Amino acid sequence: MHVLVTGPDINVLKNIRRGLTSYGIAAKATMKPEHASIDFDAKHFHLVAFVGTVDTLLREMLGVAFARQNPDVILLDTVGPVAVQHILATLNTDPQKAKFASRFQITEQDGSYILHLDLKRECDVCVDAYEFSSDLRGVTLGKGHLFPGPFVFNIRDRDVSFGINMLVVTLGGTEFYVSKVER
Repeated sequence: MHVLVTGPDINVLKNIRRGLTSYGIAAKATMKPEHASIDFDAKHFHLVAFVGTVDTLLREMLGVAFARQNPDVILLDTVGPVAVQHILATLNTDPQKAKFASRFQITEQDGSYILHLDLKRECDVCVDAYEFSSDLRGVTLGKGHLFPGPFVFNIRDRDVSFGINMLVVTLGGTEFYVSKVER
C-alpha cells in the first residue's frame, strides 16, 4: 500500500511517515499541499491524507484533481496525534462496512455542536478536539463505554476555538470519524 501525507508541519509528517513505515506502508510526504496534485500522481497511491490545517477550499480542489488521477484513491482528513492509527484503520476497513457506527454527523446549533452517532455495537467511545493555533492542542471532551443505539453528545461553544479545529471520535479503538470545524 502507498500513502501520500500532506500538511504544514515537517516534524508531524516525518513522524507519520515513520509510523506508517513501521507497519510496512510506503509513505511519501509533502509540506506543499498546494502543489501536491502536480508533484504527485494519485494513481500511485491508495490513500491521500490531509493532516491538520490544509485549507478547506484547497482540500476540495485537491480532492477533485486526485479523483481525476485515480477515482479509487481514498481522501482522508486527519490530525497528527491519531493520523497513523486513522490511516491504518482506513486502509484496512471497507467504509461501507463500518463495525461500530451506522451514522456519524455533527451539526451546529447556536455556536455549539451536536455529535450524533448511531451505534451498531457496544464499544468504547472517545471524543477529542484538536485546536490549531501556534501549536496543536488537544483535549478529550468525553469518553465512555456505550451500548447500541442512538448517541448524542453536546460539544459546548467554549470547547471549540476560533480558527481550525478537528473533532475526532474513536470507536472501539479502531474506527475513526473526523470532522473539521472552522470558525
